[in-house]
Amino acid sequence: MTDEKRERFGKYLILDHLVDGGMAKICRAKFLGEQASKVVAIKMVQPQFSKDESFKTMFMDEVKLTFGLLHPNIIQTYDYGMHNDQLFVAMEYCDGRNLKEYLDKLKQRKFVFPVEITVYIITQICQGLHYAHTYTDKLTGKEANIVHRDISPHNVMLTYEGAVKVIDFGIAKAESNSEATQAGTIKGKLSYLAPEYLEGMELDPRYDLFAVGITMWEMLCSRKLFKAANDLAVLKKIQECKVPPPSSINPNVPKELDEIVLKSLHRDRTKRYENMDQLNRALIKFLYAHYPEFNATDLQYFAKELFKEEIKRDREKLFEFGKIDLTPFLQDLKRESEGGTAAPAAAVGGMSVDVPGAPKAKAREAELDFGFEEESTKSRTKSRLSKRNSNSNPDKTAEKVDLADKFGEGGVVADGNNLKIEATTIGRVKRSDFGATKGEKTEKRARKGTSTHTRKVKLKKKKKSKKSVYAAAVAIAVVFFGYDYAPEPIKAKIATILGEEPVKVNPGPKPASVDKKDDSEDVTTLVKVEDGKVRLEGFDKHKQRLYINGKETSVDFMRSFTIPVGKEVVVRIQSPGKKHFVTNLTVEKGEEKVLEVPEMESEFYGYLTMSRACIAGKMFFTVYGETRTEELPIKGRISFPSPSGREPASEKSYEITYQRAGDNLQRKATVTFKSEEEKVDLCELL
Repeated sequence: MTDEKRERFGKYLILDHLVDGGMAKICRAKFLGEQASKVVAIKMVQPQFSKDESFKTMFMDEVKLTFGLLHPNIIQTYDYGMHNDQLFVAMEYCDGRNLKEYLDKLKQRKFVFPVEITVYIITQICQGLHYAHTYTDKLTGKEANIVHRDISPHNVMLTYEGAVKVIDFGIAKAESNSEATQAGTIKGKLSYLAPEYLEGMELDPRYDLFAVGITMWEMLCSRKLFKAANDLAVLKKIQECKVPPPSSINPNVPKELDEIVLKSLHRDRTKRYENMDQLNRALIKFLYAHYPEFNATDLQYFAKELFKEEIKRDREKLFEFGKIDLTPFLQDLKRESEGGTAAPAAAVGGMSVDVPGAPKAKAREAELDFGFEEESTKSRTKSRLSKRNSNSNPDKTAEKVDLADKFGEGGVVADGNNLKIEATTIGRVKRSDFGATKGEKTEKRARKGTSTHTRKVKLKKKKKSKKSVYAAAVAIAVVFFGYDYAPEPIKAKIATILGEEPVKVNPGPKPASVDKKDDSEDVTTLVKVEDGKVRLEGFDKHKQRLYINGKETSVDFMRSFTIPVGKEVVVRIQSPGKKHFVTNLTVEKGEEKVLEVPEMESEFYGYLTMSRACIAGKMFFTVYGETRTEELPIKGRISFPSPSGREPASEKSYEITYQRAGDNLQRKATVTFKSEEEKVDLCELL
């Protein structure tokens, strides 16, 4: 891995660039602390803009706003100032992506945000904004009256651990702002403006509420709400404010959520929710009424599943960052703080030092090597380690500890500040010797550029043949057992050692087994079967149940599940009060299949139950063309289509076959339902 010069920006070590903008860039950096360090995000304004007084004033307004805000749903500001003619602000680093990136990723995979995840994210945004809207300076007691004015998916961060953070108060309006919005300028993203902004009205928290409503609508529908060919057409759409219900685009959205979204997007702000807290309460009530099993950690699982590959690559990069030796940077910072001169290798904005083994910070996609070796075909890997004589170490540097001599080959080698992991080999443990033993000699030699040192050189010994070792072991066994009574494996080993052909002894016929399998079946169990992915469209995991070959199966947050490649399976989806959706499905290698779940017709059901464990075994029957096998005794109940009961003479009968455990004989029985919700006890039939 090539070396890379790293830049020190004040008391921060720049790790890599996250965003490079025209006015400013955002970098991931490490705070250089004597006792501890942490990763932060630094926004650095370009020097030409840092000298502009109006820009400087606007930038400092943002810092003043966010520096006092302390809430789990708002990005925290740690530090700010001017360094090398550059304005900067150090903020909390969010290990994740912004909401826009989530939307784009889902769109690539032809998926939309799950309703419950959407609602939860919006509640977190509401809580953060309500805190900002009602923030009061603790020292002065004065209300800040903050309005963000730039809420959009770009300015909401979702961490991989499931945290939601509002960011970028760069154009936020507050009482402390030194300058109002200039006439004729638009601040904020065009598609997220509220109608009152276009009418020149004084803005209040309901302006942010409208932008949150747009964000929620776009998450539910996976498309832009106000989209047109040009900016003027977009502004006209905002002024008209005609918003279709999300359920008209996404059928998974309940009508109750439609009402909440449309109220937050009302053209007349007096008919919206009064504040973010009221919207949050409405969403929380809806969330747990419709999704009682939802947990905040669901967002974490969702994020980690969606960005699985990106997380892996970034973890590798962070692992490499953790190897950087901070000592030269800390020493240089100390000299600088004490009024001295920094190291001569100065770069624009800070100091540069070569860091051996540091990764190239070109792009987020760069794959980094952990340093772990691939498995070799060789049976052993030997490492030659030099042990320096303490008398020949004038610099008093840390000596290499030869753990191979102490604990056998492989292990951990401590070498100064570096920690190396050597290949570990299973074998005999070498004893620790303080001097040369028999079969060893001590050799001195001088190396170029190093002091004279001593090393041990093993004299090659004539190894005993494996045959003699085996023969000795086998001889002991023969003496103990006697040759005639020695186990067959030992007799075979003797023949092998002596170069003779082992005599095969017929062990006799194997005992018959009921579950006997042929050789082909045994081989099949050792072959790893590849899985193909299937994604369900129109499936509600909270209301519907999925069965694969009769076994209930769960789906992930992408509504996906896996089945063996090239093998046909029977998929059944059950919905309350609806006919079962049953279909056969096969997935080919490398294919990701999308299965559309249709809206099924209404159906009445009766239920087969068991009042007690009167029989154990299996039961076979056919429903909706699917031949099913169920274990006996029945756990819970089994649904069968039944008549409504409104017609007195109507009834539905089903023939079932059952087989008792340990019995090869199959028997038949008939189950009859005369009305809906009727329960039939199988024990009474038998």
